[in-house]
Amino acid sequence: METCLLMLCLSLGGGPAARAQPEDRWFGEDKVKHFVTSFIVTSLASSGARAAGLDNDASLLVGAGTGVGVGLWKEWSDRNAEGHTASVRDIAWDLAGVGTAAVVQAQTQ
Repeated sequence: METCLLMLCLSLGGGPAARAQPEDRWFGEDKVKHFVTSFIVTSLASSGARAAGLDNDASLLVGAGTGVGVGLWKEWSDRNAEGHTASVRDIAWDLAGVGTAAVVQAQTQ
């Protein structure tokens, strides 16, 4: 009887579904990837728009819009995958990468 109760208690604990999504921390390898990817996407889009003939302000808007769009799309796809939720912390790191790239692009153009 005690063994059955022990097994019941253990089975009520967090199973694989509860452990499927790792803890979302503010700092970690995943956050660096979000920052760097957003920085690169924003920089490339802004540089491409500038090369296509847009002025500084318009190219910055294209770059920032593209960076934000890609970051939100990634979080939206994460939200739909296997019941995971979108991460506000990931979005914050995406926005930090976009902002940093926009500042760098503004200084270099």
